[in-house]
Amino acid sequence: MITDDGRNYRLLSCALRNDGTGWALIDDTAHRPTGITGVTTHPDRLELVHDVGATAVSSVQVTPDEYLAARAYRCGISVGLASSRVYLYRGTSTTPLDPAAVVAGSGNLWVTGLLVVP
Repeated sequence: MITDDGRNYRLLSCALRNDGTGWALIDDTAHRPTGITGVTTHPDRLELVHDVGATAVSSVQVTPDEYLAARAYRCGISVGLASSRVYLYRGTSTTPLDPAAVVAGSGNLWVTGLLVVP
């Protein structure tokens, strides 16, 4: 994507779900990740791999869907050039949850953003 200011951007997007078998990118007939190639579960975060050759971060957001939001889950993302860290919280807690404990057969996290590329 090239914008009016002449910068090139790479789209990052995906839906993430833990249906009980671990966090994974949803890649099926109705969902397709773009620019994000993997997810790893750590005890306090999810790590997303997006090695697209970025030189700068424009913006990236992660949002719980209506199922997770109704159950008081919230999240934040720390974005890097080749990978990012997603932290999950519940209610007013400031301590990140173990993502493996967040299981929802129909609950997703939505990731959308833009990275600057050469």
